[in-house]
Amino acid sequence: MKKAVNYLLLAGAVFLFIWITLPQGKLFGSTTDWYCQHVTIADTMRKQFLETGELLPDWCALGNGTNFYTLSYYGFLRPDVLISFFFPNVPMEVFIQGYAILEMLLGSWLLYWWLQKKNIPENLCFTGGFLYLTSNCMFQAHRQIMFISYLPFLILALIFTDSLYQENTSCFFRRFPVHAGLSLSVCMIILHSFYFFPACFVCLTLYFLQLDNRPEKRPWIPFLSSVATGISLSMIYLLPTALAILENKKDVKSASIRQIFTVNPSLNTLLYSPYGCGLTLICLYCLLLCLFRKQTQKTAAILCILLCSQFCCWILNGTLYLRPKALIPFLPLILLLTADTLKELHEKSIRHRFPLALLCMIPGLVQILFLHSGRKILILADILFLLLYAGFHTGLSEKLAGFFLVFLIPSLIFVSTARTESYASASTKSREIFSQKEIKSVLSEADRTMDILSAPMTNSNYLPLGSLRRTTMYSSVSNSTYNRLFYDILKMPVSTRNRVSMNADANPFQEYLMGVRYILTTEDKLPEGYLPLLQKGDFVLAENRQVLPSAYGTTALLNEKDFDALSYPQTLDTLANRTVVPESSDASTTPYTSLMKEYPLPVNFLEAPENGQALTITRQLPSILEHQILLLSCDVSYSGKKDIDITINGIRNRLSGSDAPYPNHNETFTWILSGNEPLKSLNIHFSPGNYKLCNVQAFILPFSALRHPDIQPFRSSVTEKKELLHGSIGMKEDGYFVTSFSYSRGYQILVDGKKIKPELVNKGFLGFPVKKERMRSWFDFMRPVSLWEFCSLFLPQSFFWQSYLHCLCHQYCVFHRILVIILTESVLFKAQSFIKPSGGSVSLTDLQMDQLYPLHLCHTKDTVHKELSDSFFLTVFSDRHIQDISLIQHCHHAAVAKNPVFFLHYKKHRVFFHQIGEKTFSCPWYRKKRFFDIHNLIQILNQHLTEDHCPVSPLSAC
Repeated sequence: MKKAVNYLLLAGAVFLFIWITLPQGKLFGSTTDWYCQHVTIADTMRKQFLETGELLPDWCALGNGTNFYTLSYYGFLRPDVLISFFFPNVPMEVFIQGYAILEMLLGSWLLYWWLQKKNIPENLCFTGGFLYLTSNCMFQAHRQIMFISYLPFLILALIFTDSLYQENTSCFFRRFPVHAGLSLSVCMIILHSFYFFPACFVCLTLYFLQLDNRPEKRPWIPFLSSVATGISLSMIYLLPTALAILENKKDVKSASIRQIFTVNPSLNTLLYSPYGCGLTLICLYCLLLCLFRKQTQKTAAILCILLCSQFCCWILNGTLYLRPKALIPFLPLILLLTADTLKELHEKSIRHRFPLALLCMIPGLVQILFLHSGRKILILADILFLLLYAGFHTGLSEKLAGFFLVFLIPSLIFVSTARTESYASASTKSREIFSQKEIKSVLSEADRTMDILSAPMTNSNYLPLGSLRRTTMYSSVSNSTYNRLFYDILKMPVSTRNRVSMNADANPFQEYLMGVRYILTTEDKLPEGYLPLLQKGDFVLAENRQVLPSAYGTTALLNEKDFDALSYPQTLDTLANRTVVPESSDASTTPYTSLMKEYPLPVNFLEAPENGQALTITRQLPSILEHQILLLSCDVSYSGKKDIDITINGIRNRLSGSDAPYPNHNETFTWILSGNEPLKSLNIHFSPGNYKLCNVQAFILPFSALRHPDIQPFRSSVTEKKELLHGSIGMKEDGYFVTSFSYSRGYQILVDGKKIKPELVNKGFLGFPVKKERMRSWFDFMRPVSLWEFCSLFLPQSFFWQSYLHCLCHQYCVFHRILVIILTESVLFKAQSFIKPSGGSVSLTDLQMDQLYPLHLCHTKDTVHKELSDSFFLTVFSDRHIQDISLIQHCHHAAVAKNPVFFLHYKKHRVFFHQIGEKTFSCPWYRKKRFFDIHNLIQILNQHLTEDHCPVSPLSAC
């Protein structure tokens, strides 16, 4: 009853914290990463699945077409995402929210149950579960959910690691050393968040080493083979992801050598931070106490090194940066040591050490001064009560301080952190303005590209229709080549603090080159050339038929070497009028002269405020620009910690501060302005900050200059299976076939049945040379597959399933052979359980110890308990897998088997499979039994057991 109450209390705590921290009318998720990445990417995956029917596609419509496995960081095989495929009309927010809350609940329950298995008192098990719920890393349940979504499965893996020692002596483990539960748990950890698996593996290994101090008794083979099998089960997801990551480069703020080889004095890996474990000082104090306990000394020492060493943090972060999130997987192990230490303190098995409490003050004070000044009162209270708990550990003062340390202060810190979140609104106004039915009804070509200019970051991964493509993408892994084209060549404004997020904004060069046929935006921000198709309030869905098609042929070419010799802004209109082909191409090229003209601006037209305050001004242009594109740029000099930005006519450019983990290095701001209305003035907003602007330049270009001179249309036909394009084209001269698909490895091209090597054209797109003739082409995209991937997918998995089915066979079929188990010591008193089954009924001999020791075969669900005397032997057969043989106490005499081929000593914990006798009979395979000839068995026993050890003849016993 008490256990049920504790489970209910933990569940109540989850919903209570959500009710306290979540504002009315808000979703349980942030407006930033949670909504624009986790929810939107999952919704895009669902739409693509419903459109193509492929659960594991190779190609994704985001980023103008990209490798689907660049999105696998967000866990597209998670249960909540897969279940959502069956309910397309239910908003994706419902599944993501519900699953996050369910995982918080299950994580606390599993931790509570695990601590119970460790013989920890109920109240301290509840304490462990409560500290799990109130750890600040649970903040990520509504932000970066992959930081903690794997934790319930990590706890399951720890639980199954315990059972390795229990099952290590079984026959099944000797033949098939794979634990199905541990393997599936490891697989689920990877499917939820492969980034954290290295730290999870270190945690599992550290716990595995702690379980038994005898190296020779550790079941290394089952442990490693189970983990390896779990990894192999996820290879269909893991290996293509690794290839996608290796193909692209990630811009991060690298750590210096000095930083890597230092100690972390704040211990934000353990304390308070929502990007670390987020625990409080009581956990640090218990961890330090574990250093003085023999059974936990090594584990605690390793954990302290991991939490303090910046080098370990750097390694577990994949050598990308120094961020405490990589240490979150050690949360369950730290809570186990905390609960165990609190038990020892309560039982007076160990004593308090006040100097350790004083030592815990150091990271707490560092956090107050440098990291969490907003919660300094709560951290000070945490320090004060820890000192009271360690210094006055008698009577009421100890109980009161303990209550504050494990319940009140963690709760207050957790709530204060959760309230800093900017929660997403339950009703969004930037997407789904027009229904899918309305959009389909006005689209002339449903397989073209569509961008959304309203709330660009929030909608960067949003896919209005499964058949449409987007030029934008916000993912931690993205196409590096396409990213350089997007920002460095086409000069898209960097509106966020990183370049990882490729957001839509008004840019006529990008819209023309990438074939953005449709745009969803507000009426006042409608780019030139777009005509409204639908309108609701201020929002319009517009179309521009003059952009480049998705695929076309051309002979207006420019060699890449000649293009690289150009500089901004001549590169922009050149790229719109010529197709840039590889330097190695032998195709004939056509020169182009840029039409860009310098546009003089008044002195100090673009000057930042001297006082560092925010400022909004309006500047009149020297002349009215009609059907003209205005290009405005300047260099920014800034070295502050916070981000700064300048917004002109709603187009924002931002430079990230020095503390940004993914700096954008956007030191040159560029605005490209055009519109359906004449451009007379600029509305300019300067963000606060001390920065300087220099090298201000302005250029103009006629909008009519965006016209590629030679476009040969591609006549598409119906595609099949995974085809991206299927159709024909006729070329008048030798040239190039060009697409707007972003270039990456994996494309397969067939032209008239011949395989063609894909090439990089236009500095970021897919193309290939074509001859002067009519031809049929066929496009496909497949992730690169190696022989190693094939082996890793099938061989280890076949081993796993063979092992698992073998286990099922032993559970539901007869054990196949009679076993002779020799209990070599006599019993004076009632025996302990000497045969421990793995579950269910076991067929064994029911012992009735009479004068003649008669043995009657029968079936029983329980282990036999009898008062036995003298030595004896026992013949059994089992329809369940025998797991272990316990020792029988109070023994005097021992029967020694002379032939080890047939008998094994009980101290070795082994059961021997005997050879098949001559007299056997067969049944169907699922009921097959193989028996010894009983006469042969009697002869064996008579030969190898003397009367001194067995006073009654086996013949008379049988």
